[in-house]
Amino acid sequence: MKLKCIRLYLIVAVIAFSSGLQLMAQMQPAKRIAPKVIKGVTLKASTDDVWAYISSPGDFYASIEEVKDLKCSGNGQGAQISFSIYGDKSRMQEISVLNSQERMIVYYITQSDYYNQPLVYRILVGRDEDNAYVQFEGIFSTGDTAQDKKIEKLIISEWLLMQKNLEKKFN
Repeated sequence: MKLKCIRLYLIVAVIAFSSGLQLMAQMQPAKRIAPKVIKGVTLKASTDDVWAYISSPGDFYASIEEVKDLKCSGNGQGAQISFSIYGDKSRMQEISVLNSQERMIVYYITQSDYYNQPLVYRILVGRDEDNAYVQFEGIFSTGDTAQDKKIEKLIISEWLLMQKNLEKKFN
């Protein structure tokens, strides 16, 4: 009888202990990070035309003449894109969100020569009176002001390539 009580006590203790570990091991919700770079451009086109162009990453990146060695697998959420540009010879990114209703595309940069932490680009297409407006956001966090400034400069240079391409296509 004593042996059965000890076994029962051990079983209850193991279950209670392992339940406690499962509760402690749960992930905390992600901390929301505000964009550090916000840029935009007004285009003489409909939002539908601009969205159709931007939401087709293979065509969009292929038309940026500074992009080299482009590979794109897929055209929607989960699409993998790799290419090289000046300053970033081994870029790899993935479309983590493609929302046609909100006209929003989010790229998660999985590999970059100039930053080895998570980096996110969000592109939104909206209206500016009779024109389309494209807003670009660079979202990242280093905790180092000097590093932030360097990355901001590189992100802005990438945005300028995208902006030039968009203006060439639509203005």
